[in-house]
Amino acid sequence: MSFGENMFKFLQITAGVLVAFLAFGTTTGNASETRKSDWIPTATFNQPRSSASDGQSKTREIPPSLRTLTPSQSASARTERALPLKDSWSEEDAEEIGQILDEGDALMAQRNWFEAKKLYENGLRRYPSSQALQEKFAQTRRRQEIEIRYQDHAFVSLTSASSINDVLTVFDEVFLDIEKYHVDRPSYTTLFSFGIAGVSEALSENAFYIQNGIPEESRRKALKTIDTLCEKTESIQFSTKDEVRRVILWVARQLKNFADIPETATISEFLCSAISSLDAYSSPLTPSQVEDVFSLIDGRFVGLGVELKTDAPTKIVRVIPGSPAEETGIVVGDEIISIDGSATAGLTGAEIGELLQGYEGEEAALVLRSTDSKIRKVTVVRRPINVPSVEHVHVLDSPGSIGYVKISCFQKTTANELLAAVDLLSKSQIKSLVVDLRQNPGGLLQEAINVSDLFLDSGTIVQTQGRNGFHSFQANEKTVFTLPLVLLVDSNSASAAEIFAGAMQENGRAVVIGTQSYGKGTVQAIVQLSDDTTNVKPIAGLRLTTEKFYSPQGRAYAGIGVVPDVAVPDSSEASSRLAETQPPYADQAQEKPDYGYLPAVATKNISELDSDKVLSTAVREALKLERLRLPSNTEKSQDKSYQRFSPNAVAL
Repeated sequence: MSFGENMFKFLQITAGVLVAFLAFGTTTGNASETRKSDWIPTATFNQPRSSASDGQSKTREIPPSLRTLTPSQSASARTERALPLKDSWSEEDAEEIGQILDEGDALMAQRNWFEAKKLYENGLRRYPSSQALQEKFAQTRRRQEIEIRYQDHAFVSLTSASSINDVLTVFDEVFLDIEKYHVDRPSYTTLFSFGIAGVSEALSENAFYIQNGIPEESRRKALKTIDTLCEKTESIQFSTKDEVRRVILWVARQLKNFADIPETATISEFLCSAISSLDAYSSPLTPSQVEDVFSLIDGRFVGLGVELKTDAPTKIVRVIPGSPAEETGIVVGDEIISIDGSATAGLTGAEIGELLQGYEGEEAALVLRSTDSKIRKVTVVRRPINVPSVEHVHVLDSPGSIGYVKISCFQKTTANELLAAVDLLSKSQIKSLVVDLRQNPGGLLQEAINVSDLFLDSGTIVQTQGRNGFHSFQANEKTVFTLPLVLLVDSNSASAAEIFAGAMQENGRAVVIGTQSYGKGTVQAIVQLSDDTTNVKPIAGLRLTTEKFYSPQGRAYAGIGVVPDVAVPDSSEASSRLAETQPPYADQAQEKPDYGYLPAVATKNISELDSDKVLSTAVREALKLERLRLPSNTEKSQDKSYQRFSPNAVAL
């Protein structure tokens, strides 16, 4: 099935800070119909799978026909304002790169792929053209993804159940999608090189043999065989996907003949590594991961409603408002000692996630250790959970005129949630609004556009450039919110969050405060592989980079992000305390829309947050904007940024 034949197959996304999710844990739970293993959530998305037809959403869709940029805008959008490439390094730079490589080698020796990958990724942000860092990043990424795959029982079982024709069918569709839709035309030689490197690295992992039921004695033969095959194929130059297909099939048969490695396992590993080699954000998706992507988009899943940090000890870092976990008395900081009698000590994050997941109505018996070291037992019943993206709604009581909301991500309900939240705040006579985007890894690009539309009556919101040309997304004529606006960002504000912040900043609509944002500048797509056959598919979809996105003025976000108007050192720890000290949703909320619990306004004493310098600065800036709301001199009245601020809090 081609891309154009099924709109459900292709969902544009802009992947956000995957590191943030990996560092802070995963939301445990599963889709309402199936049980699946632990998942690593994606960050940002663009178009919904289908047009809203249920009457719940009042936000506009991206039109099927988009206006293109003018020639001057196109030229501007082509300009990447990234760090210049360097063929040689200063002595100081070379020393720092060497230190990164040494530290990374130590982490790799400990098989700590995640920390090593994060180290190299941060190094590449500073030295993007370092080939050594690029190679190390690619290697650690492959090893980490191999480790994650072989903790995914669905991937392993489907690989074992697949026939050679099944995986070759997947191969053909994957390469066709890459060929047609990836932002850059593929190099088949590079794809093969990375793919076979992934096979070689998988053959070095114990989990590969254990999960595929391969005898340990096959390992020595397999490693010797793959070394020989890598040497034989090293000099081959590939110009078509059919050439790649023929050679990897030959490689798979050699490994089968000489080392008893299943052909399906070889080709599946090759495909996974080849997809990941395209860029830092493209990756394969197992069936369970595809389901999880759409659960994130919908903001709804079946589970307990907790997020975990799964390194020892296993601690809860977030409890979703209105979830079974919250109702049972589970709080942030609780440590999970056991789940249904199984101790969590020594288990991987995927194994812990597997224990916590289940069907709607099933119970989970947890033994918890609270922050004061008390042990208690709780029983939690799994059920569908609506996950809000507007998590905190407050009026700051000093001076009392400032509304505060925190947007944790951009999912399909965000604009409607924000409408409800600011409507409530307006009843408290707020005169300005602070929107906290710190630690926001992104979300639906469509929702970033919809949220931006609430604050703009004209101007460009974001521009994209891909294989299909340039597109420009314009604001609607009607502004909903006219409050003076302050945005908070940090280094983990990414993709859709950056699009919203950049649109507000460059259209003169808001003051941006904090630290430079992440710098995510590409659009991905969730490509679902054909489901109209009986083929068993260990790879059910792709996260594929299809476009780059740019600010309203044509500035590239990649590697730069949004530079705040007022720079204040990161205080994410203080930001977290804001969430912990005040429940974001009142128990007595009367209305519970389908998109989540209706927030109730809570008063927050700003004196409790003296250590949050970003928020303190935001309060001062908000007060300045309030005073400038009705400009008294001609110069200010001609300034578009001041004209946007009117006395009306909100007009719904």
